[in-house]
Amino acid sequence: MSIPIGEWGVRLCEKVDGALAAGDLAAARRLVQDGDGETRSLAKEYAMMVGGLGITVRIIADLAVSTLERRPDAAAANGITALIHRFRQDIGNLYGVGVDAADGAAGEAAALPETYAACLKAFHEDHGALAKEIVARIDEGDAEAAREVLRRRETAHYVPFHDRIIRFMADSFAWALQHFGEDELLRFQLDLAEGQRAGFEAWEKLPTAEFARISAFLLKQHMSHVAVTEESDRFIIEMDPCGSGGRLRKSGSYAGEGGDLPFVEEAGPLTFGRERLPVYCTHCPIWNGSATLRWFGRAQWVFADPARADGGCTVHLYKQAGYTPPDYAAKVAIEEK
Repeated sequence: MSIPIGEWGVRLCEKVDGALAAGDLAAARRLVQDGDGETRSLAKEYAMMVGGLGITVRIIADLAVSTLERRPDAAAANGITALIHRFRQDIGNLYGVGVDAADGAAGEAAALPETYAACLKAFHEDHGALAKEIVARIDEGDAEAAREVLRRRETAHYVPFHDRIIRFMADSFAWALQHFGEDELLRFQLDLAEGQRAGFEAWEKLPTAEFARISAFLLKQHMSHVAVTEESDRFIIEMDPCGSGGRLRKSGSYAGEGGDLPFVEEAGPLTFGRERLPVYCTHCPIWNGSATLRWFGRAQWVFADPARADGGCTVHLYKQAGYTPPDYAAKVAIEEK
């Protein structure tokens, strides 16, 4: 089934809710069980996101350990040990998974995949059960009850898991910055990109329109409000807000704005050449720009006015093969050493 561009930014759950609100119970039931041609079913809507984030957090923990092996530091070791353990506890508490303290940073990093896998199993079981509950309410003819389960599925079951993962990523980037400085954070982000390179290589093989659709699919699973438009030379993805870094910013998570996360305060590739950027957002210019310039000769995502204070962000995907605006490439390019 071909998905029109106007729907690229619409999540399956939103389509189900729209059908329920319109009283079209048959369409809602069909969407829950059979999906929309992009997502297989409501039960599997977030499977790719939580699976992919699991890979990311594992790589982060392993990179933190390797950083300490290169640059031993007792305070940094204590900090990341506590950070990984707290993350394991937090996600374990969401799903009733017991978590024991491990031996140091290496032990906590080694224990993380098992904890995450147990939580992921519970997550999928929960979402399968919730999808069945929604179908049951539809079959009873109670659209409002089905909508209530749908809302609970988002606010009580998906968003807490997603947001805890995003905060762990932000805290880990802050750890690298605060203990070792901007050069080490840059290395950290480049190594993180390298650890996920297979995904970027798969993207590089796609036609631009398909890449734009998949990019929107990924971004909307962060709970972004996503809109995609097409111009003669590019696709433009608008997020209002970005569902990860933007919502962190809007929630007051940064220093000087009610929280404790730092900003990177020196212009360079980590900041899109700006004087200041939220630490979580530094992965965007590096993973989707600096790294892909090295690998493929182009930035896969070109950010326009990124990481805005209101949480918004804009991404351009150019149709011309290998093209990156020269001024943007200059902002994110990193010299080989």
